[in-house]
Parts: sequence; C-alpha cells; structure tokens
Amino acid sequence: MGDGMAMRRVLGVACLVALACGCSGSGDSGDADGRRSGKPGKSATASDSGKAGGRRADVTFMPQEPVSVRTLERTAELIRDRAAKAGLGGVKVTVEDKNQITVSGPAARQETLEALGQPAELAFRPVLSAVPETGVEKCPDAVEGAPSEPLTACGEYQGTVSTYRLGPVAVAGTDVAEAEAAHDAERGSGWFVKLDFTTAGGAKFADITGQLSTQQAPQNQFAIVLDGVVVSAPSVSSSITGGKAEISGNFTKQEARQLAAQVNTGALPVHLSVSSVTKVRVK
Repeated sequence: MGDGMAMRRVLGVACLVALACGCSGSGDSGDADGRRSGKPGKSATASDSGKAGGRRADVTFMPQEPVSVRTLERTAELIRDRAAKAGLGGVKVTVEDKNQITVSGPAARQETLEALGQPAELAFRPVLSAVPETGVEKCPDAVEGAPSEPLTACGEYQGTVSTYRLGPVAVAGTDVAEAEAAHDAERGSGWFVKLDFTTAGGAKFADITGQLSTQQAPQNQFAIVLDGVVVSAPSVSSSITGGKAEISGNFTKQEARQLAAQVNTGALPVHLSVSSVTKVRVK
C-alpha cells in the first residue's frame, strides 16, 4: 500500500485525544497555543533521499481554476515547505509553462507526492446528527462547503461509515499555530500529532467544547474535517482549556510527519488536480 493511500486509511480512524473526554463512537478530544514555524525552503532534502530502484515519478498538477503565476509560485513554495517539513528527501517542485506544477521524487513514493498537492483545509465543526450507513464500505468523494454554512460530510471510524450533518466551522485550521509529530511507545504505533492553537483559537476551542459538553449524543461531538472528509468526531465531557490537542491513530512516523507538515503550512491557495504521472528510470 502506498504512503498516500496509507495516510488516507489512517486518517479515517484518527482520534483527537484530550484529558477531558473519551472516545465515543467516533473519537476523543484534546486542549492549546503556539507558533507557525520556519519559512518555506527552496528544496526538500531530508531522509528518504534514495531513489527507489533508480526510478523517479513526475507528478504534474493543474489548478482547477485560473490563477496568476504569482499564486502558482506561492503554491509551489508551500508544497516545497510541506515536503521539507515532512522529511521527504529527493523531492523537487517546479512551476512549468506558467500553468502547472510538477513534483518529482522517488517513484515508490508516488502517492505521497500526490498527497503534497492536497488542499489540507482543516476545520472543527459541531455535529448536529450522525447516521451510520449500512452496506457502505467507504466514503464517496469529499465535499466542499462555506465555513459559515452547515455541511453534510462522510466519515469512517473503526470500519463504520457514517453521514454527518455538521454546523458551521467553530474553529478553523488557521486557528492552529503549530503542529508537531511526536512519539509515545505506549500508544498504538506510538506516533501522533500535537496541535498548538493560537491564543484566539484556544479560546474558541474551549468555548465550543464547553457548549458541546452540555448536549446529548451525538450533539456532544465535534467533527474534525480535513479536505471535506470527517477524520473523526470526538465526544466532549467538559470544556477543554489550555490550547493544546492531539490527533492520534495508527500513524507511522512518516504519516504523522506528513500530516503535521500539512497543518503547519496551511491550506494551499488554489485547488490542484493531478493531470499526469510519469515514471522515468534515473541513470
């Protein structure tokens, strides 16, 4: 299974963990405050720099709507930053023909290269209703919706696919100041992602979790939505203060670092789609 596919599978069972709540049918919750770190690098050079069997994959992305060259350059810069923060070596990101971005790297990491172009729009929304779907094995395509409007989205937890009706965004991805991959040998694979909210984000998080804690299930849950898919829907038993939270699941080291890198760089300014994938042998 490729890294990108594994990442999507793991996100489906991810759980936001905190001191004040327990995993209830969809997940757990957490607490926050911190800084967005580092400037985007010009190239990604870290571990994983070996060429897989002497083959390279060139993944070409096209914007889904017309954008300026400046916006495309900024998008490429963020993708470089994601690759560097995720520890992906041997990755090169270039803007070509003023209307496309090509990400090149080891062929064995093709799906990870494709994942670098995902929007990574993170949001926390209160759950209004949750309906398990019988006979459904996986969620359909991701959905989009205005932050100020309710949203119907799909999510999977422990093999059960559910349809969630969600309220407007209560805490946005921009309210997360910093994310960091961390390791704890006592939990699952040991890898998880620590979140630090901004001061304002921590206050919003404490406020919404306090409100939800007074509700009956499933309205005591809030959904963590990443690119239109419900990653998890934790239940809350009290207001979560302190401005910190964790996203945990059966992460490998690379998957945790990749998710943290996506959160740290923020959502891409333009939605991209893969237009072509070319594999070439490197001499």
